[in-house]
Amino acid sequence: MMYQNNKTTMRSLRIQITLAFFFFLCHTVLANPADSLKISLPKWKEPANVTTTKMTLGYGKTIRAGWGRYSLNERQYFSKVLPSLFKKTLVLDSINGDRGIKWIFTGPRAGFYLILKDNTFKFYHQYYDSFGFNEGLQKALVYPRSIADTIKFSTYSPIKAITVEINYKLELIVSLNGQELIKEKYIDDVRRNQIQLTGNNGTLDYRILEPEVKEEQVSVNPDKTYQQILGWGGTSTPTAYNELSEAGKAKWWDYIKEYNLLCQREYPTGGALNYNLDNFDNPNDAKAHYYGDNFPNGETSNFQYNKKIQDLGGFVIFEFWDFPKWMDGKPEEYTRAIVGYCQQALKKTGKAPRIVGVQNELNMPEETVKKFVPALRIALDKAGFENVKIHMANAGHVIDALERASSYTQNPEVWNAIDYTASNEYDYQNFYSNPDGFDTTLVRWDKTMGSKPFLAVEICTNDVRFQTDSYRIALTIGQLYQKNLTLANAVLMGYCWNILNIEQPNFGATRSLFISSPENGFMPEPSSNQLRVFGAYSRRIKEGMQRVEVKTNNKDLKVVAFKGKGKAATMVVLNRSLNPINLKINWANVDFDTIETVDPYSPNLASSFKGKEVTVEPGAFVTLTNVPLNK
Repeated sequence: MMYQNNKTTMRSLRIQITLAFFFFLCHTVLANPADSLKISLPKWKEPANVTTTKMTLGYGKTIRAGWGRYSLNERQYFSKVLPSLFKKTLVLDSINGDRGIKWIFTGPRAGFYLILKDNTFKFYHQYYDSFGFNEGLQKALVYPRSIADTIKFSTYSPIKAITVEINYKLELIVSLNGQELIKEKYIDDVRRNQIQLTGNNGTLDYRILEPEVKEEQVSVNPDKTYQQILGWGGTSTPTAYNELSEAGKAKWWDYIKEYNLLCQREYPTGGALNYNLDNFDNPNDAKAHYYGDNFPNGETSNFQYNKKIQDLGGFVIFEFWDFPKWMDGKPEEYTRAIVGYCQQALKKTGKAPRIVGVQNELNMPEETVKKFVPALRIALDKAGFENVKIHMANAGHVIDALERASSYTQNPEVWNAIDYTASNEYDYQNFYSNPDGFDTTLVRWDKTMGSKPFLAVEICTNDVRFQTDSYRIALTIGQLYQKNLTLANAVLMGYCWNILNIEQPNFGATRSLFISSPENGFMPEPSSNQLRVFGAYSRRIKEGMQRVEVKTNNKDLKVVAFKGKGKAATMVVLNRSLNPINLKINWANVDFDTIETVDPYSPNLASSFKGKEVTVEPGAFVTLTNVPLNK
């Protein structure tokens, strides 16, 4: 069974009942899924600002033959695929005979089903890859189902309308007659839907209501500027890169260039570093980084790889995670090790790292910070590395980094030696169901750190509740990219890993942008939807481009814009609303020539573009640009 059977993540079933009386149902309440709760519903009221499509089923001659045993006039397939975010309402104008309705929503791994018959409503999930649910059953189900995913109730009043909503908060909401009855955390993608007319005799007249297209504007003020971009990237673990075939390595560099992943961040060897500093790049000493039962993706360096990154115009960030025992809290040994890395990098690649970090994730006591950081600046300068910058120790969570900030900001010797602030951002996962709840943390970060540029050095999903290859999970992290750029003025964003070699796909899908694929000749492959969303920003926002002010009145339309030399410009638009949006762009003296679309069906698909208007579907990212891809 893969991904799905996690009650904390997937189920938080809420039943609300009218007349100011409601209560919550846990899955354990309905011990027998056949049990039914009797409820009242409000009278259906037609909503405003929707588009309406009229349809019928059951009319004409009924012939049940061939596969499926249903007649062609008893099912309606909606050929258009669903956007990642949507709201659909099925309105029953008339239904007669012994007919009922089955509304089916399906995706690559799971689907959910809504069944209505004689004012009795049933809702359940089915899974297409989770055969563990069949264990112990006398007869295995074609589509495995969890009993905990089934709810059934009947109503005192007629059910006239069923509404299904999937939104940017990872919620699935089902309403009857406008009354919200089911609210779940739902992380799987849903691509298609269909309606089946159950029973044998009678007809159905119905309508499908959907949110109408909205007209919006965005205005750009290029004279009001913010941060200048440094770059994009992550950690390309050398053990995964070394595993690639020769053809795979050639393809890898095509990906690196195309997606502009020109920052290689590494924390090699660490506690296993020899006293004479001779094994930074010894693959035999790679400290294993186990994810589940996967291959040990090791912590080591590859100076040849780093040289290639630098030859392409990129750079390296180096820092330690754990320290070797011989360092023993001594600043002279700490600085000797970092300067030694810089010297070896210069000798083997022609360049020292552009930035060194104080330490990754582990909490360095304030007294150690006071000793280590000023000593590091002095040692780098003395060794001729005056141009090597220093970033503060990056905590695993922004909130933790804020708690540790005083050891830097309130110590002038330390703060004067720091060039960049830095943090990992794993606490954002606590806000996947309320992304805007993280805003106050980022605003506080920006205010606390002042004018020093921010490196968001490590981003990904490592919470088991969300580890699946879902576009909607990638969309959630995409909101963090936008928030980093606009609220925290980030100059760099790094995904946790650029490439891993894994066996368990949920780790590749969430921890890394690419995987090494043995079944395809050890070629690099995008591991999930994460790459396309990261690429919506990274591909066309290059080093040196500067963010400019944008204004729009729609809080669910997230826009960021950058200008470069001459008239170079890139704008990224995220529509996290439930409405398609026709967007008019007011940016004087800028002409875009390319549009890239990212959604569940479009992996950074590029095409020619002219004009100043674009339609953005719900849940889609649109990148408008005149900046070419790296060659």
